[in-house]
Amino acid sequence: MTSRISNLHAKGKIWQQDYLHYRYLLPTMVWAIGKARSKVVAPRPKVLDIGCGNKPYKEFFTGCQYTGLDITLKGASPDIICDSMALPIKDLLSDIVFTSQVIEHVPDPVSMVRECFRILKPGGVLILTGPFYWPLHEEPYDFFRFTKYGLENLMRGSGFTDYEIRPDGGDWAQIFLSINLKISKFLVPLRIVFNLLGLTLNYLFYSEKSPANYTLIATK
Repeated sequence: MTSRISNLHAKGKIWQQDYLHYRYLLPTMVWAIGKARSKVVAPRPKVLDIGCGNKPYKEFFTGCQYTGLDITLKGASPDIICDSMALPIKDLLSDIVFTSQVIEHVPDPVSMVRECFRILKPGGVLILTGPFYWPLHEEPYDFFRFTKYGLENLMRGSGFTDYEIRPDGGDWAQIFLSINLKISKFLVPLRIVFNLLGLTLNYLFYSEKSPANYTLIATK
């Protein structure tokens, strides 16, 4: 698993605008996936990736029966094309449901999470990531941002009682991430400075009041 973390970190360069996003999201996601795989006893767990895009996280599920799902073929290579609020999947079929940075684009996130709960086997695990702060994107299909309490409420309302939510970075990382997302792509030296400031201040004065993102793991 450590080598895979390194491979993914190689995709996030210190001069990139979204460096501070992936710098904290990826390790937390790796933690959640590792914990989910340790909980599931099936020899070849059935994994459903909702909103899979071009399947950038498929490598984390080596040895699993992995299926990618998306609502479109545009910019994506899903195995199943459908709406996440009405999954064409039988009850109690999946061991792990994984969905990253999708929930904010779903018109009815409660219906989506209830569908995840429905298709999971007893003891199955949901891994979900979603933003607390992010600029408007994929407009007009950008509907929600979530506090940790909003995610807790979403879990309880969908049937999950065993869950853990972790912030992906802290306030200072989010502040400098937001600045870098506004800076021209040509101002690379300035982006590097702000990324380093975000890393340093996030370490020295850590706070979880305003993270950019959350990662959640819930067991059925």
